[in-house]
Amino acid sequence: MSADGRWVTVHPGGAGGRLRPAVVLLARDLTTFSLFQAENLPRGRRGQAARLHARTGAPYLISSSTLVKSGPDFGVWWWDAERVNALLQARYGAAGAPMVRPETLAQPSADGWRIVRLDEGYEAQLWRGRRLIASAWRRDRFDVASWSAFTRLQRGVEDAPATPPPPQTLPIDFSAPAFAVSAADLSREQLLGAGAAVVALTAFGLSLFLLGQGARLASDADRIEKETAEIQAATPRAADLGGLDAERRRLAAYAEVEAQTNPLSAAGAAIGIVAFHDLTPTALESESGTLTMTLPYSAVSLADTLIADFEGSGYFYDIRPRTDAQNQRLVIEMKIREAAPPLTADG
Repeated sequence: MSADGRWVTVHPGGAGGRLRPAVVLLARDLTTFSLFQAENLPRGRRGQAARLHARTGAPYLISSSTLVKSGPDFGVWWWDAERVNALLQARYGAAGAPMVRPETLAQPSADGWRIVRLDEGYEAQLWRGRRLIASAWRRDRFDVASWSAFTRLQRGVEDAPATPPPPQTLPIDFSAPAFAVSAADLSREQLLGAGAAVVALTAFGLSLFLLGQGARLASDADRIEKETAEIQAATPRAADLGGLDAERRRLAAYAEVEAQTNPLSAAGAAIGIVAFHDLTPTALESESGTLTMTLPYSAVSLADTLIADFEGSGYFYDIRPRTDAQNQRLVIEMKIREAAPPLTADG
């Protein structure tokens, strides 16, 4: 705990692998919360709109922020970057700065209304479906007037108790969002390193795509074209040629992606993202600028988080998941941006 008791390192990093950064929790009075409602926006635009809101709606002159997926909506947390960065630099120096997260994100989730007793002050909260939708902080304990002022601001929710509930002292929950790692928290090199580690354990022929071996792609395409011509001359039957034509188109698509974005950054980043959710792709395909990743069916519960991470990486847009219950898999299709920017921790 710092001298003024308002920030603390609670996770040293590394538990999820050597790339996981340390976590510093900010006292609630140093942060501001807002729920960005995105339910009425197109699914593929929700994350983009939330990030825009985080940049343009900040209550501080120089701010930092983090987003937490909350169903179709996003919880947006801001803090005064100038003030907090000075504290971090004094403690950690210019290099090796940890992730910063509001202390609320390290609390166990709940349903309904509650008041949390913090080291500094008290926080009133409203949860729906174990997702935080409203939060307010005050230094003194909530009385009837301050509690009523908080509850009156909430619309379309269950009736609040007339008197404030007893404050709770909560333990740190290390499975809470404060300790989750997403693409935005990692550098390009870290994501690519994670992607390479997963590829080394995956026996689905992804090395051809990820290594971007243009010479080999061209050679295979030439070979298939030659074999196709020979078959056409001997027995020109469309049914026999379909598979070869499809393979040639697939290789051409790989070459196109390689020329635009480079699989080392696009596909490698995609695999790095899913790796940090303990997932391994079972297939990866590319055609006409679209990357299609197949994941185990267990990934369905993480679909919203994965979409947000893919969008936040800057490499992908128009991300469309679909489930295949019969074959027990989740298929995610996403378009690849040309000349996508590298991933950075500040992204």
